[in-house]
Amino acid sequence: MKLINFKLVTIICEPVLSSRILALSHELGATGFTMTEVRGQGNGEKSSGEIPDSKIKIEIVMAPDVAVHLMNLMSETYFENYSIITYLAEISVLRSEKFDSEKT
Repeated sequence: MKLINFKLVTIICEPVLSSRILALSHELGATGFTMTEVRGQGNGEKSSGEIPDSKIKIEIVMAPDVAVHLMNLMSETYFENYSIITYLAEISVLRSEKFDSEKT
């Protein structure tokens, strides 16, 4: 068994951003994602006018350098005007070829 290190990018955002974020991650080489509806509360949240406490959680497995690049782009583009949080987790995966945009 060979484990390969990747990053798990988690993005919790307003539903209005989901298609833009997924398109951006795809442009950067992401081969897939997991998206779920979530609810929560935080300090100082902004809302674009949709259902205030309704959020989408997007999880994307990416190479470390690409994951950091995605987070930087999200920060520059969305943080000022939208309710959004992003975080990274170190993960190890089997079947790393599933996350290689060159092979899919």
